[in-house]
Amino acid sequence: MRIHILSYGGSIRVPKTVEVAYSTPVLLEYNERKVLIDPGDYVSFHFLEEEFEKRSIKLEDITDILLTHLHLDHAYATRLFSNATVYIHPAYKNKPYSKFGIIKSKLYLEIINSWKRVIEIDAGSKLFDGKVTVFHTPWHAKEHLSFVIETYNMGRVLYTGDIVMNKVEFYDIIRWLRKDDCARFINKIGSKCDYIVFTHDEFIRASDYFRR
Repeated sequence: MRIHILSYGGSIRVPKTVEVAYSTPVLLEYNERKVLIDPGDYVSFHFLEEEFEKRSIKLEDITDILLTHLHLDHAYATRLFSNATVYIHPAYKNKPYSKFGIIKSKLYLEIINSWKRVIEIDAGSKLFDGKVTVFHTPWHAKEHLSFVIETYNMGRVLYTGDIVMNKVEFYDIIRWLRKDDCARFINKIGSKCDYIVFTHDEFIRASDYFRR
């Protein structure tokens, strides 16, 4: 499996002016499959289009989409990929979307209704001949998942999802300023990986932070 980090996610917040978050979209290529992780939302469209054109990828070429969780900044772009099977934790079905506000509620339902094929995954699921291992990490959302990906170009990669959005949060964890379940997970699993990909920041080389 080959991994391509298509762009770096981030977030911008100016009180009472603008609040924008956009996830890190990742492309996995395995045999004839093209898999996206957390393709993002409208902020991500420019990066996706640029990277797809560079690689001569069409929207219909995407075969699968892995979602860490169902938030707009991670999942809205799934509507673009009509041929893709969506993989997500089953807890997404129990979220009270009608209470998210008149605009967001509509957008969430549009996302879910646009999916033609859904495969529910949970802790321990192995995808694509075992190249992707699924972890249930429900500390950001009840349906939240993280993925460990075995690749030949970057080794073992941990895609954290929003349990660790950026390097600032990661620094607190590796210095054990946090001692919650999330911190224990990152220190245990992250230390066994070659790279860690954050959803709202640049990725890092794990060996620069963990002693082995």
